Amino acid sequence: MADNSREITIDPRKNPATEHARGNSAFLVAAGATALEYYDFMLFGIAASIMFGPVFFPVANPLTATLLALASFGVGFVARPLGGILSGHFGDRYGRRPVLLASLVAMGTATTLVGLLPGYRQIGWWAPVLLVVLRLVQGLATGGESGGAIVYGVENAPAGKRGVFGSYSGMGQSLGALLAIGAFTAVSAAMPESALLSWGWRVPFLAGGIVTLIGILALARTRDTKDFVSEVGAGKAGRTPLRVLFREHPRALLLATGLSVGTNGLIYILLTFAITYSKDNGWSGSQALAGQVLLVAAVAAAVIFAGALADRIGAHKAVVLGAVLTAVFNFVLFGVIAGHSQVAFFAAFAVAGVINALITGPTPVYFASLFPTKVRYSGVSLAYQTGAAISGFAPAAAVFFFDVSGQAVWSVPLFGVVLAGILAVCTLLLRNSAREFETEGERR
Repeated sequence: MADNSREITIDPRKNPATEHARGNSAFLVAAGATALEYYDFMLFGIAASIMFGPVFFPVANPLTATLLALASFGVGFVARPLGGILSGHFGDRYGRRPVLLASLVAMGTATTLVGLLPGYRQIGWWAPVLLVVLRLVQGLATGGESGGAIVYGVENAPAGKRGVFGSYSGMGQSLGALLAIGAFTAVSAAMPESALLSWGWRVPFLAGGIVTLIGILALARTRDTKDFVSEVGAGKAGRTPLRVLFREHPRALLLATGLSVGTNGLIYILLTFAITYSKDNGWSGSQALAGQVLLVAAVAAAVIFAGALADRIGAHKAVVLGAVLTAVFNFVLFGVIAGHSQVAFFAAFAVAGVINALITGPTPVYFASLFPTKVRYSGVSLAYQTGAAISGFAPAAAVFFFDVSGQAVWSVPLFGVVLAGILAVCTLLLRNSAREFETEGERR
């Protein structure tokens, strides 16, 4: 009697257990590793604003010392595009995971060394020089991590969930910023200012190094993305991804950079100029900081839902919606800051965070949609980091427009309209690429 039974095989890529493991891995890397990176990166910015002037730049004028300290913070933004180029090249040739791992190692090492670095009184001008060098290392590491986290999340996404998986990196950025603010707030509240200036500021940096080590060990146990593994298996991984990127995808690279300028410029204004504007209108430093905490917390809470919305209606529609709402609500936000209602003040920052999540959540899948797998790490990293470096000047531009307008309440929101316009136009010009990528994702 013939055996009519058929052997049933399960494709490991479709195995629910395998998909679940990949989902956990994608969340750990895209959200967890990004949170650690941005904790370290943002921690430097906070310390530069408050502590680094007297510790590393002891000049006669305190304002000059602070400006020099903030300049050391800005060096990190200059290094980010170079980090994007280097990480993209190696990430497209050898895999996403090893480059992300190297970025975390570099960031954790630099952060720990900042916490151990002697001040000007101990080693003279070597102190600020070494501080700037470590900041350059942080910038290079961040340049490799941000684009890599986006790519890792999107390339591990199951069918119909690329928006959600892409949004993990945005949530990680917000969580990292919250952790940095919380760490410095806790240390500042626990000791007198003299102790804080002497050694207390070092505690969050040393803690960040230890936590980053945990992240490194966790990342070492993950797998590379299935898209990259398939590309290598088919022999499609190129030897010169950057050359291919510039030769075959110049339009996508240019528009993605504009997308990054709009995305980052809008949030930088909220995270920097809004603090100064709040203080100028009578709000205390603690109230301004609390507004920032609500803003970032709202982004972290809403960003996954924004990614899910992108999966449902399309990433380009979600981003354009976020750009339009941001352009409109900025007028409300700055009007409320100029008022005297404490409830309205905090509520406005929370609403601004929810609206910004509509941009932060869907943009990762949008970046990934523009480039094929063999140059995706290079394209996403270079475009995102170049745009971030350019938009790093957005707060200074906001101050300029505010000043030349006679400190008109509408001046900075009007500048926000320009940034939102850049974001919306680039998004619409890229919508066909995004649609093809989303359709491909539905067939996975």
